[in-house]
Amino acid sequence: MSKLAQNCRSQSPICSRTATNLTVLWVAPGAVRARLLAAAVGCLALLATFSVLTPIAGAHEDDPKASEPLRPFYGPIWREADGGVAGTTFAASGVTLKAWFPFNNFNEPGQTNTSSSDCWGYVSQTGREYAILGVSNGTAFVEVTDPGASQIVDFIPGPASLWRNVKTYQHYCYSVSEGGGGIQVFDVAGIDSGVITQLPSVLTGGDERTHTMIINETTGYLYRMGGGGNGVRIYDLNPNPAQPLFVAQWADKYTHDGFVHSYTQGPYAGKEIFFACGGLNGGFSNTGVDIIDVTNKTKLQNLSHATYPQASFCHQAWISKDQRHIYINDEIDEQDFGLNSVGRIINVENLSAPFFAGTYTTGLPSVDHNLYVRDDTLYCSNYKTGIQIFDVTDQTNPERIAWFDTYPESDTTGYAGLWSNYPFLPSGTVLGSDIQRGLFVWKIEPPAAAFSYPQGQPTFINPLGGQTLDVQIEALENSTIVPGSEQLLIKIGAAPPMAYPLAPLGRGLYRATFPAIECTTEFTYLFEVTGTNGSVTTDPPGGIEAVAAVGEAVLVSYDMESPAGWTVGVSGDNATSGVWTNVDPNGTSAQPEDDHTPVTTKCWVTGQGPIGGSAGDNDVDNGKTTLISPQLFLAATPDAVVSYWRWYSNNQGGNPNNDSMPVEITNDGGLTWVTLEMVTENAGAWVKRSFSVADFLAPTDNVYIRWVARDEGAGSLIEAGVDDFAVSFLDCPAGVVGDLDGNGAVNGADLAILLGQWGAAGSADFNQDGIVDAQDLAVLLGAWN
Repeated sequence: MSKLAQNCRSQSPICSRTATNLTVLWVAPGAVRARLLAAAVGCLALLATFSVLTPIAGAHEDDPKASEPLRPFYGPIWREADGGVAGTTFAASGVTLKAWFPFNNFNEPGQTNTSSSDCWGYVSQTGREYAILGVSNGTAFVEVTDPGASQIVDFIPGPASLWRNVKTYQHYCYSVSEGGGGIQVFDVAGIDSGVITQLPSVLTGGDERTHTMIINETTGYLYRMGGGGNGVRIYDLNPNPAQPLFVAQWADKYTHDGFVHSYTQGPYAGKEIFFACGGLNGGFSNTGVDIIDVTNKTKLQNLSHATYPQASFCHQAWISKDQRHIYINDEIDEQDFGLNSVGRIINVENLSAPFFAGTYTTGLPSVDHNLYVRDDTLYCSNYKTGIQIFDVTDQTNPERIAWFDTYPESDTTGYAGLWSNYPFLPSGTVLGSDIQRGLFVWKIEPPAAAFSYPQGQPTFINPLGGQTLDVQIEALENSTIVPGSEQLLIKIGAAPPMAYPLAPLGRGLYRATFPAIECTTEFTYLFEVTGTNGSVTTDPPGGIEAVAAVGEAVLVSYDMESPAGWTVGVSGDNATSGVWTNVDPNGTSAQPEDDHTPVTTKCWVTGQGPIGGSAGDNDVDNGKTTLISPQLFLAATPDAVVSYWRWYSNNQGGNPNNDSMPVEITNDGGLTWVTLEMVTENAGAWVKRSFSVADFLAPTDNVYIRWVARDEGAGSLIEAGVDDFAVSFLDCPAGVVGDLDGNGAVNGADLAILLGQWGAAGSADFNQDGIVDAQDLAVLLGAWN
């Protein structure tokens, strides 16, 4: 056993959430405003160390995970056996956290891991269970036989890479990466004793880089996929699993991932079939699943190609238990088509004629990634919404039954959060690998209750405290709620969640009473109960993101029906077409047909083509064009929030996805500019963005916003739009008499201040008679809340 494993046998649970990157959303006057609070997990008793994650090895062309450099979480190991609060740090339903290993706990001297990627499982000859995790600098092994007391066994370095894939066969483990190095081979026969032996790596088969790998344990063949622009390379493990023998390859298309299945009955009995996810042009063209008969390795046979509507990048797939359907995740359709975690279902009963059979979704704005099917359960890794679990008894109508969100900051599209999962351990323990947070060890336990909200879910909470919210909590079938476990959880900043008991009103209805919270504080609240089986159920997914304020007022708004006050063009603008114009747009596949405002028609777009014209008519060409807002007078509004709806398209034409649109802000009339966002997403829809001005620069009376649509380098098709611009600010209640510490409440803390000033002049002299006495005490007690 390595020194690392010895040092990591036990760790104190000290992890909680810290707030970062606050964002406020404004909607049209009279509607309910929503705030999005991006929160990150922090440490309670130990400072977490953060560093910017930088991709350290290339993958296939335009792999999106390299496009979102995010800060990794560095913290201690948390295990259920050690107690602590990590289990309530993440919103979940039906999934219980047993252990959590941030990847910095696998660091060896001189090596600092910055991310984790794939995971897999292994069962030793004695039945003990293990997790295998790919991290940026190597492969980690963790025993999970007792999931709540999981412990590190060893870590073996490998080529540095953001992408690492691991699989097992007999008593061997194989590890590959985009960093090269071929196939690393480990003998894990002695893992129960803490002994893992590294064997010589396999360097045959051409390019030593690999993106993914799968093993058919029935036939004893290993398939490694991708790595640069490669297809599938096949290795025979039967002669000697310690040295896989390269025997064949399929190079028709780039293969990103895939799986292999040996049929034992039906028309394909005796056949070994490979399902290859990928396509041409690095997987972005003709994307889908190629179904290949690989039974005879000297004569691979293409049987068919399966695709689906709105296909952008067929990423990975798995087959149902009866081999009737495969479930597919597409990694780019959220970006290209504005979809929300939409998976596809393909009927493969006839391998020569597969057909599209339906979709499934959580409805949440997140990118779906690796998935696996065990029996009638589908386990989906959805980056920023964590593991999403579906019942697929009805195979074409999956029903979501459980989830665990490993990315508490937000539910949005993007390439951070849960990379993969492994649900095949005999005990039912499920593993998860998160890019920023490392290894998760879970048990799938049915939720104890269902929640509903008769009064809705308010996003503005009175800072003075006392606001109530009713919640209906019903125990689910075969579940019993522990009496008194019903509580309101409030998460503010880096502090641990604050719990407030719910008052029972009868017949499953409970009342939550919010405490006083300093005005303008952004926080998340959710509800929690504990079942008699020990499972913890929280609701709603990700919590409700709210702000302590009585409302939000609109300072200025522009529906863009008039161009008055707006400026087009600055020195240096040189676009030969597609200049910003204020019109009722003529829609194309790249430009909106309608503005965003429901009751008006005009907006700003980059150029107006003819009705019925092509996507490239009057798009931005050969340079840039700038749109500048009217002057904003914000010196008296330090908490001003700017918001707007934008449209952007750059995924068509001869040079797609190689341009961007900076959105910038200035507080000195344009002498200096700060970037609010760099727009690259191709949502195919109006997208709302909001920013607190003070997060970027000091609000002054000389603030402007500008949008710079640009066509740089090789020509590409660029269209952009802006509509419904507004500036708003939060409303705080007037000062409260008796509130001596300024927190919006009158309570024991204020009483202590008054008693400390008794008999003398001070801030507690409410009647201004020069002395703090019984008359002032009466005022304070009268205002007590």
